[in-house]
Amino acid sequence: MNIIAQLQGGLGNQLFQYATARALAHQHQTSLLLDQSWFTKAYDDVTPRELLISALNTKGALITLDFPPKRSKYIRRILQKLWPINPCIYLEQNPYSFDPSLLKAPTFKTQNLYLMGYWQSYRYFESIKKILQSEVNPKAALDSHYQNYLNQIQASNSAMVHVRRGDYVHLASAAKVHGFIGLDYYQQGMAILLDNNPKTHFFVFSDDLDWVKANLPHQDKITFIQSLEKSDAVIQELELMTHCQNHLIANSSLSWWAAWLAKGSNNTVICPSHWTNDLTMNWDDLLPANWQRI
Repeated sequence: MNIIAQLQGGLGNQLFQYATARALAHQHQTSLLLDQSWFTKAYDDVTPRELLISALNTKGALITLDFPPKRSKYIRRILQKLWPINPCIYLEQNPYSFDPSLLKAPTFKTQNLYLMGYWQSYRYFESIKKILQSEVNPKAALDSHYQNYLNQIQASNSAMVHVRRGDYVHLASAAKVHGFIGLDYYQQGMAILLDNNPKTHFFVFSDDLDWVKANLPHQDKITFIQSLEKSDAVIQELELMTHCQNHLIANSSLSWWAAWLAKGSNNTVICPSHWTNDLTMNWDDLLPANWQRI
């Protein structure tokens, strides 16, 4: 049996897919394959993304399937439990919710397990957190530009602030589901961190530096991270984020990972009380209990 993860989306989503498959491969002591077929096509109303996980010290072999499995119909989901149909396609049913049945699949040892979904719950891979902390870091050395920022982060009472606007503001499909979390959230979060430690220095990561420079408070306590025009810039910036002592995250999987993989212990994480615009959702499977929700 092989564990095969369908990779899709940005780096944060790729990491959720990788981590869940990595935990299953570790549990079953079997091989891990990473299907990159999604990145060979273009999609309407979807933010264009690059495969970035290969720039990390992650495990597993990248593969490109000529005919990637499609979303399985109900009849197939029944049949693959009764006969060793290969691969066994496991489709995520409820986004942001932990599905314990995944840990028991597939039924037959001769079946490969093909994962389709985002798997955005830390409960899937919490058992291998130390392994992930050792793997989710850049293969290449930090560029001197980012190393300079890292030196500042390590020499201060650092707090990461991640502000995602971009597609959350300008792409209708992303704005409908997520949307920009709002200035009030950042004002409140920064105030909490300063109350905890008045010497806090903020390191602001954003895809809209003009907006954050014009709107965020406490500008005398901020260092704005200027992104390089490099394909692995987000990889290097994630590494910087994990070195910050505290984290004020956006409703973004990238900053979720920065907080969850933080190098230090006892770090304060402030997160949005609602991850999407669906106010009826329960977020306990996504947001750890020790994170402060506002």
